[in-house]
Amino acid sequence: MNPRAVRRPPVNERFVRRFRLCTAAALSLLAVSLASAPAQAVTVEAYQKWRLSGKTIRATPTGLISIHLGGVLQGLMLANSRLQAAGLPLLFCVSPKAPPAGMSNTALRKLIDKELKTTSRPLAAPWPPKSAVAAVILHALRNEWPCPSDRKTLR
Repeated sequence: MNPRAVRRPPVNERFVRRFRLCTAAALSLLAVSLASAPAQAVTVEAYQKWRLSGKTIRATPTGLISIHLGGVLQGLMLANSRLQAAGLPLLFCVSPKAPPAGMSNTALRKLIDKELKTTSRPLAAPWPPKSAVAAVILHALRNEWPCPSDRKTLR
């Protein structure tokens, strides 16, 4: 017998190895596809339900809204600073009195609540329940921190 010859496992062992490998690959593919599912926007309706319920932060869709709101604010602040650095029109003009991070979550919630109660939208229309809270935040920030008339803003 040749010493370099590789001993092949019996047919049953090969079948089990191949089955385990295929199962692991299928489970990995399933995990990746579930993890990469697009995140849904938080709607005005979900935000208002959250505001009426308890405000404890838990790993539930309603408890994560507070974290989502902070992330939306930070994303808008970052996008605005990138636009400013590139010399492009801004989304809104941050007040010099504003803290570096923009505002606290409490102040942001008050701003959103104020925006949802006012009639600052065109034709004084209320915000539809299915509209994204991110759009409400952007509209509220534009009202809270307007740009001077000589400065172009994105619309």
